[in-house]
Amino acid sequence: MTLVLNFQGAGAGNSSLQDKATKTLLLRIFAGFWILGLLNNSAYVIMIAGANEIAASAVGLVYLFAIGPTIIVKLSAPYWFHLVGYSTRFWVAAALMSCSFIIVGCSKSMTKQLLGVGLVAIQGGLGEASALGLCSLYPNQLSLTAWSSGTGFAGIAGYAWVAVLHYWLGLSYKATLLLANVMPVAWLAVFHLGLQRLKPSQLSKAAVEYQPLPVTAAAEAQEAAADVAAPADAGEPALRLRAASGVRPGHARLELSSSPSSSDGQAHDQHPHHHHQQQQQQRLLPSGAQSSSALSPAGSCHLGGSSAEATPEHQQHRCSSPQHHEQQQHDASAMTFKQRLQVTLQLWPYMVPLFVVYFAEYAMQSGTWTAIGFPVTSADARHRFYLYSNWMYQAGVCVSRSSGMLYQANRMVLWLMPGLQCLLLAFFTIDAVTHTWYNWGLLSLCFLAGLLGGAVYVNSFTLLSKEVEPGLREFSLSAACVADSLGIACADVAAIAIQGCLFRWQNLPGAAYSCGST
Repeated sequence: MTLVLNFQGAGAGNSSLQDKATKTLLLRIFAGFWILGLLNNSAYVIMIAGANEIAASAVGLVYLFAIGPTIIVKLSAPYWFHLVGYSTRFWVAAALMSCSFIIVGCSKSMTKQLLGVGLVAIQGGLGEASALGLCSLYPNQLSLTAWSSGTGFAGIAGYAWVAVLHYWLGLSYKATLLLANVMPVAWLAVFHLGLQRLKPSQLSKAAVEYQPLPVTAAAEAQEAAADVAAPADAGEPALRLRAASGVRPGHARLELSSSPSSSDGQAHDQHPHHHHQQQQQQRLLPSGAQSSSALSPAGSCHLGGSSAEATPEHQQHRCSSPQHHEQQQHDASAMTFKQRLQVTLQLWPYMVPLFVVYFAEYAMQSGTWTAIGFPVTSADARHRFYLYSNWMYQAGVCVSRSSGMLYQANRMVLWLMPGLQCLLLAFFTIDAVTHTWYNWGLLSLCFLAGLLGGAVYVNSFTLLSKEVEPGLREFSLSAACVADSLGIACADVAAIAIQGCLFRWQNLPGAAYSCGST
């Protein structure tokens, strides 16, 4: 059998059984990544929701331990992820999640509890960077939207877990955390039983490469010849796996393709931005790689047999096209440290919007919204606004992170949204002092802040997946995700100063930092 997963699109004479099988697989992929996103971020949210239980007199330390290790993992991930397979990373993330719940729940020492918070931070960073890279093995926009939507709902689900079990049902915080150990079990079940297309034993060492289906006439002719030689059953979609060039045994990926065009002219008509995308991808190649690898995705070859047979010698035997070496995709696993750093830095068009939008929204959450209340002099009123504003923000995030299949922002819009978020930060800061618009109607702007933040998150990764050279797509998705964590960390520091200054200007007590004090 041939290794490429291909579903012929509508209009190619597909039967209703084919359509049903395709929809079932798409639903399975979407549900799998949605649940992974939900579980990955819920663990972090549960720790944040219980920050007062962990360190009532030093909540800031909980936030610091919840984000610091995440940044370290995400910063270092591009330089060692290619050495550790997905299965290993997912098992480590599950173990870290479980250990964090046990340590924080069972320990009496604040030091040990903070250690547990640090473990969940490592898990969150490892899980996010790994899952985003994993999205490159599946239909990109579908899987990235599902992951983003799940992470967006995690904010609501995490707080609900603590609220329902701890506050409403009266369970101890220890019991609330220990019951959360169902999450790492579900995390592993979704990965192994829901998403892995091959047996776990085959993928335990995988570091899968992304490679798109061919779009050139020559490659389409090869696809058509393969389809004629091994026609799919009339009642089933054509299931084939494509192995990326240069991958080790067990490396494969999933993709959905539309029916091929019949001529070279049609191919160009169906891909009017192909040359522009090549130019975008060219800028994201490390120096020295551009001359040795082509940007066209047509250089893939079909490998007979199972993925375990995909040795370099086997590939050389199968790849008989004279254009193969010219069309070969750049192999991210072969890049040097310098090349990895260079590619990461060249991802700034996607990382800067992520950093800015997260900085602005978390500065609002932790800074300006803490100094708003009706009336502001009442600590209970400020607490109520802070609670409701964060719920509205989370609702906005959940909605917009689920919109990836409905709208794809271009670079201009992607950069415009963080600018609007900064305007909201400025407005809330000024309004907290002047009380120009000072009623519960402000919650609508809190919802808007969530919409902007979630939209930048999902559109940054979906746009990246479209513009970055396919051989670097998996690497780039994992590398770019550090931007949001850096934005959160900087915002946490800035929020201390913002809250202190707003409290002083309004003569409010209780701020950890007094603006202008010596």
